[in-house]
Amino acid sequence: MAVSTETAYVDPEGGSLMGLVLLGRRHAGKSSVGDLILGRSEFEPGKKTTRCVRRFGWVDGVRLAVVDTPGWSLFGLADTRLVKQEILRSVILAPPGYHIFLLVVPVDSFSKRDARAMEKYLGVLGDMVWSHTLVLFTWGDELRGRSIEMHIQKNGEPLQEILRKCGHGYHVVSNKCPEDFTQVTELL
Repeated sequence: MAVSTETAYVDPEGGSLMGLVLLGRRHAGKSSVGDLILGRSEFEPGKKTTRCVRRFGWVDGVRLAVVDTPGWSLFGLADTRLVKQEILRSVILAPPGYHIFLLVVPVDSFSKRDARAMEKYLGVLGDMVWSHTLVLFTWGDELRGRSIEMHIQKNGEPLQEILRKCGHGYHVVSNKCPEDFTQVTELL
């Protein structure tokens, strides 16, 4: 993929920053998580993301570049080629050096089909992507008092395999409590 100077990374304020790239299926809550992380409405939750969108902000003294990506579909509702192209483009929009891929997974369900889709779409970034990926469970309020560990165990081998690939790194956020900024501080 050719890189133009229009899409190449430029930090508007100079200095170093951390990049967070939001990846996941459609309706996983990527845009909502982007807003939650930045503490303000920057993305368009509920509206289909068709191209990568990058926004900047400060969280606890850390300069962030948050990149929202189009979601893939398990049922052929998204253009596979375009989604893969945008996932590759997300790396260009993230700051060079220190960036983390947040694999956004709603706690409602996870299947073998979800795991295969994740491997397929993250595969365009190469095998090293997994060592820079953290699973970010969204809609944590849906756990209804169960621990995330119980949830992971209940969802079985497909989810456990994805977590193994990510070095068992995960975090849970509640989309219904955007004013609870401690969940973002803990994530960072």
